[in-house]
Amino acid sequence: MRRPVCTLLASFVLFTSLLKAQQNESQSSESGVLSTSDADTTIIRLLQESHDLGQQLPVPIRLMNLLPRQADLVSQLRPDLGREWASELFTFSSQSKGPQRTSTQNAAIGLLIRLDSGRALELLQSLNIGEPVPKWAASPPEMALVHRLFEVLIQRDGVSALPVLQQEADRLGKQGFYPYAALGYAAMQATLNDWGKDNQHAIRVLESVLEPAFARYSQNAHQYSDDFEFGKMLEVLAGGLPFDSVQPALRALVKNLLAADTSRYQFELEGYTSDGRVVKAHNTIDATILFLGSLINRDAELAKQLEATRPELQGTLEFSKAARLHPIRFHHRWSSSTSEQQQTHMDAVSLSHVNPEAAIAMAEQLPDGDRASTALDVARNIAGDYPERAAELIAEAQSTNRPVDDEMNVNLFSARAFVAVAQNKNDELHDLLQRAFASANRVVLEQQRTGDIHFFKGIGPLVQVGVQNDPDLTIAFIESLPSSYLKAELLLGAASNLYRPVRVPLRSRPQEKVEKPAQ
Repeated sequence: MRRPVCTLLASFVLFTSLLKAQQNESQSSESGVLSTSDADTTIIRLLQESHDLGQQLPVPIRLMNLLPRQADLVSQLRPDLGREWASELFTFSSQSKGPQRTSTQNAAIGLLIRLDSGRALELLQSLNIGEPVPKWAASPPEMALVHRLFEVLIQRDGVSALPVLQQEADRLGKQGFYPYAALGYAAMQATLNDWGKDNQHAIRVLESVLEPAFARYSQNAHQYSDDFEFGKMLEVLAGGLPFDSVQPALRALVKNLLAADTSRYQFELEGYTSDGRVVKAHNTIDATILFLGSLINRDAELAKQLEATRPELQGTLEFSKAARLHPIRFHHRWSSSTSEQQQTHMDAVSLSHVNPEAAIAMAEQLPDGDRASTALDVARNIAGDYPERAAELIAEAQSTNRPVDDEMNVNLFSARAFVAVAQNKNDELHDLLQRAFASANRVVLEQQRTGDIHFFKGIGPLVQVGVQNDPDLTIAFIESLPSSYLKAELLLGAASNLYRPVRVPLRSRPQEKVEKPAQ
């Protein structure tokens, strides 16, 4: 059975998202890497091809998976084309219903906030956000748009924009959702130039936002989404205000959280400690408290009370201190759609950035097929720091009892390519890419024969490592593929990786030897 699109893209999105952290690195001078001017031209061409191909696909797939990202990326190089594609996205959203319509409208407005803030404000005011918050969201999705719009207006007008933003916040509050967090972030942003010059003025500005917001929060009936938004506001304002100014609001928030009706929400929080422990909170209240843990820990008495009365917080709230808990993920729990093996896979891949051996040990708990696939994902993640250990993992994955077919070869060759890059073995890299693309072509040919061309393991990372190190070979492979969603996605992925020209694999920590544990 064909897997959902979101599952098929998980590996591809995982690796392309890693590049954002190093977006500003200088471009490699090695042969095979495009110059900046050539890269810009190629990026726009690839995006145009992906966009044109998307017009042949069903509207739901195009709106949810392609057009928002195509418009976002092209707007970085061609703002005029970005506005055109964002407007196209908003227009097409009328053909959708429910959550899909909301998400595509929000994506279009989000792009226009940067490209045409006036038009974005008009469209945002035309939306009805008074409907119930989706179960998967802690607050209305439109709050993210308000946050970005407020940020743009503060950048443009400075502190003088705050009265206008407070008026807009009041308007939204009348619809049922007051943008506490967006207003708090805007206030902090407006005072950035004051710190170190006129701290008292900065504090007065922040207090002028907190005091009416706290009064509103205390006096008006509210739901969990208001608690969550107000908590994020306090978290940011506490970075500038004396803690005793924030403490009464924090205690009121925690009291309300403990009494909140969260029966329709199923949120959890996951984090990883520096020694490789997985920390989780499985219910909405404890997840929210842990999410705000760094702020709550500043009130020692409150933190102690919570740990004493909330069993799931015992021993975990402490990890929020001194950045011992990282990276944190606060999300809706989709218990019906994620198997135990899938969850272990995701945990191992995430943990590989913090503690490779703990991640490997977790991967080894999986059955053969899942274990090999997870090991290859972990190997790609650690190759930049520990290429020898990554090579061992790849060899172990290859030695499983599972037959090695073309699809498996794509996954194996792409993982080995990451190691070759880390070890500067250019000839071996070129050979691996050629062999991987040959295997991928055979996989696609068989899929074309059955009439179902779709993603398969390793193809996303393969395009990533290929386009960063041998763009001509990689782009020729993609453009030779038959028209399909796969081709449109790979064209977009190649353009995205060219736009962020960093060496693959990434290095995230000082080199140290990581050895396989003795048997």
